[in-house]
Amino acid sequence: MAKLKSELDKWVSISDKDYLSLIEDHIMLTALKAAGIEQLSIYKAALHILKDNRIEIHLKPVKKNYK
Repeated sequence: MAKLKSELDKWVSISDKDYLSLIEDHIMLTALKAAGIEQLSIYKAALHILKDNRIEIHLKPVKKNYK
């Protein structure tokens, strides 16, 4: 789980498992870009959704008791 320490300090703490997953995802995306995925429509659609700001990305997980 990521935690914002303060408004002035933008560092977040994440677990080792999440950090490893982040690194693996970055390596995979870099390899796919090198293979030419940027030309595919699925990549362009995902990039458009992220840049459009119509969705929000939250770092807090959903509580277990939420139904």
